[in-house]
Amino acid sequence: MLCIVGGLLVIAMVRIIFLLRTNSRLRESTSKMEKQVLTQHQEILAVRQDSNAWRGEIQRMFDAFRAEFSKRLAESEQRYQDIQQKQQQIEKDAPAPPKPEPSAEKTVLPVPSISLS
Repeated sequence: MLCIVGGLLVIAMVRIIFLLRTNSRLRESTSKMEKQVLTQHQEILAVRQDSNAWRGEIQRMFDAFRAEFSKRLAESEQRYQDIQQKQQQIEKDAPAPPKPEPSAEKTVLPVPSISLS
């Protein structure tokens, strides 16, 4: 009977030793996993920061292009208005063309040829 109890005690102690070793390994792997999670979290934050910086830079470039092209469009519209005003002024200042006589025949001009090459 004492041998059986002694054997069970030895088995229990061996099992406790194995469980302690397994527990130690689990703690080490948990520590490594936590370090890995922290590293990945830092990398994700860095990528997010880079992404936000890139997005901000693209937005600034877009705003600059939009402002530049709005300015060019306004200048172009102003030039068009100036040309229209000049054309109207010239039409007002120019004498009226002579009216053709009703009996005069209109001359037909030849059509220029198009060369396809």
